[in-house]
Amino acid sequence: MPKSEHSAITKTLPKLRLIKALEDAEARHVKVVVFDDQNRVLAIKSKNRFVLPGGRVEWDDDDAEAAARREVFETANIALGLVKPVTVVKTKDRQNQSAQTLVFVGRMAGGGKISSEQRGNNRFMSKETFFETVGGQNLLVRSLVETAQRTLVSEEIKDEHRDAAKIGREKYNYRSWLCS
Repeated sequence: MPKSEHSAITKTLPKLRLIKALEDAEARHVKVVVFDDQNRVLAIKSKNRFVLPGGRVEWDDDDAEAAARREVFETANIALGLVKPVTVVKTKDRQNQSAQTLVFVGRMAGGGKISSEQRGNNRFMSKETFFETVGGQNLLVRSLVETAQRTLVSEEIKDEHRDAAKIGREKYNYRSWLCS
């Protein structure tokens, strides 16, 4: 979220608004819920508390997804594989101006680990530990993490089905070619 993470969240916008925000590139900030291969959540230590990685969409980012990938790499030295948008959160910044934060979900690429120099500020935690650490009362964060995980699992299942269908088509085409 923007630098004013303390600001009140005004509302989570519906999926159609998410598509419009992606198309119009109107979001100025990104947050990323990053999962490792054990479905643990990446938490970044910032100002003596743990938060989700994220930051501003900068002028040289191709789009908000590129900003999300860059922010995770800059803060935790982790490359992301699959990255999908989850929702748009409307916030107020310190000047009480409206700002939009695009929330993404991503899976750490290659099953890597956090380097030893990064480990002090960043760590993967189980969802339950993450919720306890960021405060169990923060229903928005809990909702975002749960929704992000459902989105990620759904996309991974779709990818598996596509791969299986492709293998099935190739096998069928190979057999038809042999029989003709």
